Amino acid sequence: MLSQFNDHSLFTRTFEKSPIGMALLSSNGSILKANPSLCTMLGYTESELIDLGVSPNPHPEDLEADLKLWNKLVHGEMDGYQIEQRYVHKSGAILWGLLNVTAVRNLQEANGEDLFISQVVDITERKHKEEEFKKIEELHNLIAEHSLDAIIRLTPDGIVTYVSPAIRNLIGYEPDELIGQYVYDYWHPEELNSRWLQKDNTDQSDSRIIINRLRHKNGHYIWHEAHSKKIRNASGEIQHVISMGRDITERMQSEELIRRSEKLSLVGELAAGIAHEIRNPLTSLRGFMQLYMKEDIDGSRKLRNDVMISEIDRINEIVSELLVLAKPSNEVYELRDVVQILNHVTRLLEGQANLYNVQIIKEFDVNLPCIHCQISINQVFINILKNAIESMPNGGDVIIQARQMNDKLYIRIKDAGFGIPHEEMIKIGTPFYTTKETGTGLGLMVSMRVIQNHKGTMRVESEVGKGTMVEVILPVL
Repeated sequence: MLSQFNDHSLFTRTFEKSPIGMALLSSNGSILKANPSLCTMLGYTESELIDLGVSPNPHPEDLEADLKLWNKLVHGEMDGYQIEQRYVHKSGAILWGLLNVTAVRNLQEANGEDLFISQVVDITERKHKEEEFKKIEELHNLIAEHSLDAIIRLTPDGIVTYVSPAIRNLIGYEPDELIGQYVYDYWHPEELNSRWLQKDNTDQSDSRIIINRLRHKNGHYIWHEAHSKKIRNASGEIQHVISMGRDITERMQSEELIRRSEKLSLVGELAAGIAHEIRNPLTSLRGFMQLYMKEDIDGSRKLRNDVMISEIDRINEIVSELLVLAKPSNEVYELRDVVQILNHVTRLLEGQANLYNVQIIKEFDVNLPCIHCQISINQVFINILKNAIESMPNGGDVIIQARQMNDKLYIRIKDAGFGIPHEEMIKIGTPFYTTKETGTGLGLMVSMRVIQNHKGTMRVESEVGKGTMVEVILPVL
């Protein structure tokens, strides 16, 4: 049979000189002849490979898959096959090879069975690189799948092509819901002018920290900080953009509370001086006005006197509110029932609510706990409820909700009034800022100071044409 092989001189020369490892196999898979390249690859001499009797020394774990294909080839079900498998070097090292086996039907053994040519290309280096890449890819996937930051991949036009699972906690969507979506569809409308991925953007930097608001699946907006980078190819063209973002709503709220606290402190210092300078002459003026009114026997000056007394009382009211900001409260903390407080405030303002054709709806959880608070807490809810009623001159519903979550008590007062524009929201709580013609601009600021003294927080949400929600959060001791 080898004589037939040797008779094909051109084929034989090619076999011997080929840089690819080659072997001539019998129908039972034994090596009949091996070329120098195969011997070099596996570290054996030709006679050693022939003595091994297995084509051409595959790894035992890969032998079964090879045999299944080999049997089909031997029985004429196919003319050849290709498979990647491992080989055992003489030193014991493991090599990867790309095996091509072909039936040579015009060459036959002495018993008339076909001969087969086996070709093995060493792909060990390629497989090692693939393994390294696979490990890196698995590591990247592990980081992406378990990162607390949401990782997003975008096209240069801002279309989402990948989203990590952390997006669920960020804005409530499943990753698959966002694939193929335009990322800016989820931005707050007021921030679309600052889009980074647009052709007319003058900011052509490759990396940027973006702070913006994203729309949650539930409809509200969260503050979001993203570290974004453009990934370019060798030609400098943007292939895609990678963004890692996190929810910074709590941080933004904390920073806002600090700013408000600093404002309150500054206003308090200013108010202390103003209040003491104004209050003494006010007392004298009011006293003399009362004497002046007693002398008005026929009442001819009554109208003017009433106006002046009213204005003096108004100034005194402003001074009183300034004093609340100016000095710590000396009121005693008492254990009080929050439901009784809210019912009391509601009764006080029922008359005004009727005048405005406003219905007050109460939604209180059962078994709400008592809280340690001062009597001034009443004024906070009076101020908020009064503002809610006055925001609806055409009538409507004001909803008061109270519920407990863990160690916090949440009290919400929601109206369906005019609402406050977003650009005006940042001024809420600023000294002397008011949306009412006769307001002092101190009521809400005083309320914030009172809540702050109770170790609580106050939050305001509003939308023009839909109304305003004020939430007071108090600790449950």
